Amino acid sequence: MPVVRTKAGEADALGNLSPAAKARVFPLIRLGGTVPTTFLPKMIASAAGFPIALDGVHNFTVAGSATAYNALFNALGAGGVPVIPTLSLRAQPAYNAAAAALVGTYWPGFVLHVPLADLPHLAPWVASIPAWNPNQIDVLIDISGVAEHAPIPYANYVAQTLNASLAANYPWRSVTLHSWSAPKDHGPLSPGRNDVPRLDWQTWQRARALVQFQLDYSDSGHVHPSLDEVPGYAMANATVSVRYAIDERWIIQKGVRTSGANGIDMATQYRGHAQTLVADPAFGGLGVACWGDGRIQHYAVTPGGAGGRGQWAALLLNRHISHVADRLP
Repeated sequence: MPVVRTKAGEADALGNLSPAAKARVFPLIRLGGTVPTTFLPKMIASAAGFPIALDGVHNFTVAGSATAYNALFNALGAGGVPVIPTLSLRAQPAYNAAAAALVGTYWPGFVLHVPLADLPHLAPWVASIPAWNPNQIDVLIDISGVAEHAPIPYANYVAQTLNASLAANYPWRSVTLHSWSAPKDHGPLSPGRNDVPRLDWQTWQRARALVQFQLDYSDSGHVHPSLDEVPGYAMANATVSVRYAIDERWIIQKGVRTSGANGIDMATQYRGHAQTLVADPAFGGLGVACWGDGRIQHYAVTPGGAGGRGQWAALLLNRHISHVADRLP
């Protein structure tokens, strides 16, 4: 269950997944404070018939109402996207009420987001609402950022907590563990290649082996999950860098800025990143063709273009999700 954002590039990444990857993926899309006008038409064009969940908690907090959430939810459903709402134990009651009113509109059931600390309250809360059927609830257990934790001992703690709160035959439609470990920016990294461990994947692998029920996987892709809007001047001054998912880690190629005394234009840097990745022994390696890998190969050999930030964000997310889907048990 990749947790992605309402951006056109993320819709491109999802829409260009292979049929084999789509069969193993159920995306959860989180609304930002604002939703770009390009997202809805791109999502309908890319993902019609592809079931998704929609989470509007952040947008509701920023806007103070569910208007944007309701509008996007219904527009996606009317456009042929089988969409279900996401509720959360920590959301404002008004948001949960608005999301609950959408249950069953375009697809059965809903996602219930539960921070790990709130897990003991999950079953009592669901039982208190007669209309809710646990067999139609996908439980998303959130352990948040794990970059500061050693995977084995932390996964042992997580698994112990899960086993204590969820019986092996408890009637949820699915149970998924969500975490993330991608860095927010590249400031602490060295220029050139950096190998950054995917501690969220490692934590899940260990926890999954220790729990008494099927535990599915969720992350925030290859990026930090913050929904804060990045100011334009920050993007203008950002390095031209890429994050490529491989087994157990990301290859992060840190570039430089495009301006200033040591600046290098974006196309030159992206083409260099593409050529470096294609030459790496870890490049590719999936059971089926990956659109993201194909775009990197194209940029590596095409003199006329190497893509921009939006294109690379889409192809790197596509590669990340494709890689996870390929490596799932």
